[in-house]
Amino acid sequence: MGIKKKTECILERSKNREYFYSLLIKLFCIVQMKGLRMIVENPYSGQHYLILAQNFVMPPTMIDHNRQMRGDYFKKPTAFWFVNCSPTFGQSFQKPVETKTVFTAKGASRAGLCSEERSLIHPNYARNFICDFVIGRQQKNTIPDMFANYS
Repeated sequence: MGIKKKTECILERSKNREYFYSLLIKLFCIVQMKGLRMIVENPYSGQHYLILAQNFVMPPTMIDHNRQMRGDYFKKPTAFWFVNCSPTFGQSFQKPVETKTVFTAKGASRAGLCSEERSLIHPNYARNFICDFVIGRQQKNTIPDMFANYS
């Protein structure tokens, strides 16, 4: 790719990021003003756009540094924003049925997108997250202690 094409692609990605970032800020504003409850999930890293953005509406409410501990495919750290609600703090630990790494996941069809495979959340993780942080319900089928029978 020549310098002109690279520049056009970078500027297009920047324009798209600005547009979607403005929509996200508007969504947060509407939800807060109307008193609606919302939970937003987004990848977390020191280099991530929402984390680096100094002017974002609010910092993440919580960060799950290892989603595999609750049964997900990937370890990847994930930030969660709880708007007009607070997380409960349960401890459902479940050995993942299958693990993957971001290096073995299929890539996206084009630049600027995350692959579908990397975006998937295992149903076990979704259930454990909802029980642990949304409704505060202890489950029968999970390991009650982080160090018991997990290794």
